[in-house]
Amino acid sequence: MSQSTDKGLIHSFESFSTLDGPGIRYVIFFSGCPLRCIFCHNVDMVESLPGTYKEYSVAEVVEKVKRARPYFIRAGGGVTLSGGEPFFQFNFMRKLLKEFKREKIHTAIDTCLYIARQKIKEISASVDLFLVGLKHIDSRKHQELTGRDNDLILKNISYLNSLQKPFWLRYVVIPGITDDKDDIHRLAEFLAQFNSLQWVDLLPYHRLGVQKWHALNKEYPLLRTKPPTEKEMEQVKVIFRVYNLPV
Repeated sequence: MSQSTDKGLIHSFESFSTLDGPGIRYVIFFSGCPLRCIFCHNVDMVESLPGTYKEYSVAEVVEKVKRARPYFIRAGGGVTLSGGEPFFQFNFMRKLLKEFKREKIHTAIDTCLYIARQKIKEISASVDLFLVGLKHIDSRKHQELTGRDNDLILKNISYLNSLQKPFWLRYVVIPGITDDKDDIHRLAEFLAQFNSLQWVDLLPYHRLGVQKWHALNKEYPLLRTKPPTEKEMEQVKVIFRVYNLPV
């Protein structure tokens, strides 16, 4: 994959999202990611395969966002950089964020935080909210789920808090994999120490990305795993509430 330093590899745009931060969000989906999650529903964005992205300049992306600005500004929204992993194209992301802040647009980054701390520091002033996708609190289980352990991610969550940067914790509830009660208690206890945590966003596992795996001739590992029931989701929420966490 070759990429101009002045252009980003963008998979797609969503102009009206209510699930990726406060208010109505304009979402920019970046290609590329350091993790290989076995339940990924955006697997077509992960490896930046030919035909799965288009190159855009900073000016082109900013112009698209500015055209939609009247809609999301009125609803208290903004722009969310997602993917994939925005930090995977750090220089392009940094330039975009500076332009959005110049336009006084609320910015959020949906990230796994598997990145060098210095990169967080460099862009923190341009980011209003971090949406941190932690896949598992147990390092070994995180490795099994994503191909990477979670040590760096947990340290970066602590670092965000030290910077007093607001963040949400996004956690996918997968029956039999990420919903073990002991693990949930460990996760809640870990999160309870952070005063910059604004919200725990519990996301029920789904299989909407299975066709993308098949289209790329990849075997989907969790074909027999079913989405959680409402009762199972509530059982997880109850544990977080024990620790007085916003969920």
